[in-house]
Amino acid sequence: MKVLVFDISGSYAHYKKAYATTSAVTYILPPKTSLYGYIGAILGLSKVDNAYLKAFMDKQCLMGLSLRKPIELCRMGINLRAELGRRRAGGTPKPTMMEFVKSPKYRIYFYHQNSEIYNQLRTALEKRTAIYTPCMGLANLLSVFRYAGEFDAVLAESTESVWISSVIPKKQFIRFDEPKFAGKELFVTEQSMFPIEIDLERNITERDDILLERKGASIPVFVKQFYKINQQNVILF
Repeated sequence: MKVLVFDISGSYAHYKKAYATTSAVTYILPPKTSLYGYIGAILGLSKVDNAYLKAFMDKQCLMGLSLRKPIELCRMGINLRAELGRRRAGGTPKPTMMEFVKSPKYRIYFYHQNSEIYNQLRTALEKRTAIYTPCMGLANLLSVFRYAGEFDAVLAESTESVWISSVIPKKQFIRFDEPKFAGKELFVTEQSMFPIEIDLERNITERDDILLERKGASIPVFVKQFYKINQQNVILF
């Protein structure tokens, strides 16, 4: 099958963890459900009654995700609208501490069963045009994208470990190849309760834990299956 490969980047990104109630902490990479919104913005898919989500339901769409630069986090106190109202009323402002990914850059691997949606996105990527402004989690965190190309994706399995260059959902993970870690400076981390799928009421219907290397390096692992894409081993989910 064919996949589209493109990079997205910006000055800052914030993908709020819904289960974090005391502070606005972020996932260090965009959830798949957020990428639905990003691609929907490029294509101009309607958000009326969340109709644009119909284009991505029922596993019509598969994506892979990798880091193009090391993760760097920062925190800033942000005056939200409610806090501005407090200031006008004479109260003491209490900025909300928010966590951001600084200068993020991610690579997206995109497959869709619907050839019309796939071809529309390919055209938009080639021309670098978008109907709506794509953002990195929040409306004021503007993003740009760059098309890397269209490639064949060949499904593969292996009884030996492979170097995976994308993030790895736990459901595809078997175990690390510990000997191959020897002498390598790898910083593998895990993102828990990562949103995978969403319904038309915007309820998360599938979550998984995600493994990734914080500097974007490949990880030697045993996995259930993977795709060979442009000389890279990638997990699509």
